Amino acid sequence: MKKLFWDEPVLVVVLLLALGCGSGDSEPGVGDAEGGGSPPSTTTPAGQILFVNSCEVPLALVSNGAHWADLHEMGGHAELSIASLRRGTANVVMPYPNLRDEQCPAGYCDGWTALGGVPGTTQREGWMWEGTNETFAAYCNPNLSGRGICAVQKNCCGVGMVQDGTFGTTWEITPNGGDSQNQDFIDLSTNYGSGPSSPPNLCPYRADPNDCVSEAANIFYNVPVRWSSNVTCSCTSEDLQVKSRQCLEVSCPEAYQHPVDNKQCACPSDEGRGYRVEFCPAGSRLPPVPS
Repeated sequence: MKKLFWDEPVLVVVLLLALGCGSGDSEPGVGDAEGGGSPPSTTTPAGQILFVNSCEVPLALVSNGAHWADLHEMGGHAELSIASLRRGTANVVMPYPNLRDEQCPAGYCDGWTALGGVPGTTQREGWMWEGTNETFAAYCNPNLSGRGICAVQKNCCGVGMVQDGTFGTTWEITPNGGDSQNQDFIDLSTNYGSGPSSPPNLCPYRADPNDCVSEAANIFYNVPVRWSSNVTCSCTSEDLQVKSRQCLEVSCPEAYQHPVDNKQCACPSDEGRGYRVEFCPAGSRLPPVPS
C-alpha cells in the first residue's frame, strides 16, 4: 500500500468533527483531555483510543489542521471512541508542544537556518532534524523557521505558534479498512529517507513515480511516541506480530521513511480492541525548552 504524505492529495478525517457529532460542545474532547485530576489508566481501554502525555511540557493534539484537545504535562490524557471515527478512512493525529512565550523567545526559531529558507527551495534532509537542530525540530514550525520572520510574526513557537497539521510526529489509524473491513490499519511516519543526507526521491521520479515527494515535503517528527494495543497486530511487510510500535527519534525504523516503505500494521477490529498512544514514553525525552 502506498503511503501518502502531506505534499500529496490526502483525504483525512478531522477528528474534531468526529468528536463533536451530536454533542453541541464548542470544544469537544478538551474536558476529557485535561484528565479531571485523575491519572491515566495503565490498561488499554476496549473500544477506545487513550492519548497520554508523559512529556514535561503541555501538548496540543491536532488533526488535519484542526485543534481538538490539550493535554497537560506529565499525565494529561484524553479518550476517543474508535466508533466515532469514520471507517475506511485515514485519521491522522499530530502533537505540538504548547510553550509559554518566555520558554521560546519570538526570534529563537530564526536560528534554524539549516532548513535552507523557504520550503520548496531546499529538500528537507534528516540531519536538519538532528544534532544541534534537535531543539528547533521539537519546538519550532519548520515552514516558518530560519527565514528571518519569526521575531516579527511571533508565530514560529510559543503561544502564537502555527499548529496547522503540516509537520510533526504522525500517528495514523484507518478503522475497519481493507476489502473485508475487519482490520484497523495503523502506522507511524517521519519521511526521513534512508539516511541523514539521503531523503526520499524527488518527484518526478522515473523509476517509481509513487515513491517520491515534492521538494517542499516536510519531515514529520517533533515528539517521541509509542502506540500499543490489547490485540496482536500483523505487520506483514516485516513478517512481524506486534502489540506496540514506537518512534523515539526522527530516524526510527518502525515508521514510514519514504512513500512505499510499508510499515503499516493491521489489527483485528473487533469491538473489544483498544489503543494507547503515549507521547514521551519511557526511554524517550524532549530536548530542554529553548529558555
